[in-house]
Amino acid sequence: MKHLAIVIPAYKSKFLRQTLDSLVNQTNQNFNLYIGDDNSPFNLKEIVTEYNDKLAITYHKFSNNIGGKNIVNQWNRCVALTKDEKWIWLFSDDDIADANCVETFYETIKMDSEKYDVYRFNTRVIDDNNKVIGDNESPFEENAFDMCLDILQLKRGHCMPDHIFSKIKYNKLGGFVFTNYAQAADWATSINFATEKGICSMKNAKINWRYGTSSISGNAHKDNHEKVLGHIQFINWVLSHFKNKVGKKDFEKLKLYSNTNLIKIINIHYKGITLKTSCQVLKTLIKTDNNLFKNIINTFRLIKIK
Repeated sequence: MKHLAIVIPAYKSKFLRQTLDSLVNQTNQNFNLYIGDDNSPFNLKEIVTEYNDKLAITYHKFSNNIGGKNIVNQWNRCVALTKDEKWIWLFSDDDIADANCVETFYETIKMDSEKYDVYRFNTRVIDDNNKVIGDNESPFEENAFDMCLDILQLKRGHCMPDHIFSKIKYNKLGGFVFTNYAQAADWATSINFATEKGICSMKNAKINWRYGTSSISGNAHKDNHEKVLGHIQFINWVLSHFKNKVGKKDFEKLKLYSNTNLIKIINIHYKGITLKTSCQVLKTLIKTDNNLFKNIINTFRLIKIK
């Protein structure tokens, strides 16, 4: 029996062959591959069929597209395609795995007797031409709170495709943390799944995470009203999640870092927001969550309006 399910919520075709090639090249083939086609306008099935004799693939095309906005729901329905595997690796349709990623995962869980619910690979950031434009390393072992503080300070990057997580933990916690356009949902989910036992960032293998012109991250500055709301939802989730889990001093530090993170993300990642967008965000917040509106209004005074 194969204990690892690699799950690809697929929509784009441009880099899909590179992604699948990186899985064909894995030195350990002890995994099943599930591809959930988000009703893509591209002929993904034709590409996938090329790999039927090279990988243990289950392909399913959904009748409706939901990833355009509700990406987290697309992730969840793709995970639902899996069978009896113990571990889930939510990959992507444009990233590339080092050839020894699966081998490294199995070696790590054998060495520590499956001590953690979450294992992850460190990442290289690549552009559309596969040029490395960034790199990061995380501690081998870490608790969720310390990891959260580092993420909020932008000391490192985490993305959903670099995580392998326990299916039992996934089911117990109800799947991925939801935010609009999945903004920081990968961060929140990593923190959530790691809160009980911590997280292990494996060494000796990395994934190549694509930050390109066709990715949501690469286009975060465009039409960003809902995306900004998504990141605010993440900040709110972090504060709610740790409110009764850490001491007063640590919680005050968390609030400070959360506020600073929101300012940096909007000014740098979203490249500021227009006056119209900021009004839309605040109007939506006051309608849906008056307390969150009050918490955010002071932060918005430090946001770059363009």
